[in-house]
Amino acid sequence: MHTLATKHTHKKRKYNPKLANKLDNLAKTVAKKGIYVVKKTKTGYDVIDYIKKEVLVADIPFSRTANNFCDSLNKEGERGVAQLTHHVRVYHKHMNDIMFYKHTIRTSKDTTKVFTAGVRMQDSLGMVKEAKHHLAFY
Repeated sequence: MHTLATKHTHKKRKYNPKLANKLDNLAKTVAKKGIYVVKKTKTGYDVIDYIKKEVLVADIPFSRTANNFCDSLNKEGERGVAQLTHHVRVYHKHMNDIMFYKHTIRTSKDTTKVFTAGVRMQDSLGMVKEAKHHLAFY
């Protein structure tokens, strides 16, 4: 077998350590930031951390709210997760209460129960309206 009479022409490159450190720090901050996406579920929309594969906020009732919140997370980072979770829970709790009160009004023979359920339903309707108002600003 014949060997070629060539040499490697790779030159040892000189790297700028300051520039290398800056690039390394930039890569670390980008990796910490996270990527958030919206996923449709049976009960609403979930905001998911795409890198960690975990749900940040579950069962957001409105797609517009979920998309706006996801956009703000992608821009600013994790802020307001606790407040949004609270408003989503309040919304779902009172929607469930309204269904219960409607059923009680339809099926009950006792007028006291019917009037009590009607008053409580009005309170829950007000709370749902308030929760919708808060969810509209995300």
